Order: sequence, then structure tokens, then C-alpha cells
Amino acid sequence: MPIKASILCLFMSCLSIKATHAQIAAFGFKAGANYSQVSNLSTIILSEPYFLNYSIKETSRIGWHLGIYYDYRLENERLGFQSEIMFSTQGGNVEFNNYEKDFNYKMEFAYQYVNIVGLAKWFPWSGNFSLGAGPYLGINVATRNIKYKSWGTGKEEAFGTDLQQQQQLRNVLRGKNNFGLALDAAYDISDMVKVGGRWYWSATNTVETQANSYNFITAKNTNTVWELSVAVNFESLFE
Repeated sequence: MPIKASILCLFMSCLSIKATHAQIAAFGFKAGANYSQVSNLSTIILSEPYFLNYSIKETSRIGWHLGIYYDYRLENERLGFQSEIMFSTQGGNVEFNNYEKDFNYKMEFAYQYVNIVGLAKWFPWSGNFSLGAGPYLGINVATRNIKYKSWGTGKEEAFGTDLQQQQQLRNVLRGKNNFGLALDAAYDISDMVKVGGRWYWSATNTVETQANSYNFITAKNTNTVWELSVAVNFESLFE
């Protein structure tokens, strides 16, 4: 796939590039928390108002990420680069409430990704603070990881068990790989530790609708993720 190949080439080039100037480089471990949401899930699930007194909405998920990074910066320059491979839990939820019949359910799109990120970084004051931007590829390694739970007095046996519904949903709603933009801000507390915040936006659909009998439709949907992290420079541990 051309997109995957270009991202992998970008990552490898950042690892192997050789500059004629002195470099400030770091290789280490990174971990933190995610806050993510998938847009238009409610439209996919319920495209028309089949009920009179109800609500349906998308809600966010809290997750985590961890992985490795490599960054470098030309000494006495304001530009640098950073590459990462991260495992990340992200996705979104849908909550439905039928107030008239007291029937409610929650669907969790609990996806897991391997995110490959390449950032160009700018140090506006030639110090420890940096801003970054670049593409990322999110490889979904849990494309069928949907969880379903229902409750209320209006829940009928004809609907089947939650486990049966969950299996059917996994067959008709599939997670997709993401490709999009990452924006980053980071601060080096010391040579060993830095903290950062990041925003991901997927330009491609996160959920794909298969042929189904639920009246689910295909609609444009994007995954947005807010991320807070702490990174530790391995090299500084051995200096």
C-alpha cells in the first residue's frame, strides 16, 4: 500500500539520516494517556428517527499508549525530527436511550492501534520547548473489538443476549486503519525526561459498515485523539 510504504520510509529515514552538523539525539521509551472519540457513529447506527422519545450520542474513551521514539536536532538550530512506533488503545462509544420503552444500550468501539508517526519539529526559542507536525499511520490490530451492553425493562428476549448482539455487530462494523495528521507540543524537563501533548486527526474512516439487516449506513467518520505523555531518554541512563 503506497501510504504505508511512504510512512515506513519516513520513519526509517529519520532513524538513519546522517547530518554534517553536530546533532542532539535521543532514543527512548514513551507512555501516557489518551482521550479519543469517533465522529458520526450515531448517524451510522441510527440514520433516521425510528423512535419518538429517545437520545443517541457519541461519547469518548479513555485509553493509554506506550512505545519507543527517536528524535534528533541539529545543534544550534531550531529544527529537528522525531519518529515513533506506539501501541495505543483508542476509539469511541455510542449510547442509546429509548425513554418511552425504557430500553438502553452502549456500544464500545475499543480499538487498538500500532501508530507510526513522523514529525518535523520546530524550537521557537532555541530551547527546550518544541512544536511539531507530521503524518501518522494507525494500523488497527483489533478491528472487531466492539463491546455491547443493554439494560432496562424494555429489553426483550427476542433481541437475543448481549453476547449474541455483540457478535453480530462485530460482523457488520469493522475497524479500519487510520491515516492522518499529528500536531505536537513538548518540553524537555531534563536530558532524561520530557513531557508532551499531542492531537491526532484521521483523514480516513475509522469504521466501515458491511452489508447488514440493522439499517446501519455508511457515513464519513473520523477518529480524533488527545494524548498526554512522558518520555524517558534511554541514552541518558548510561551517561
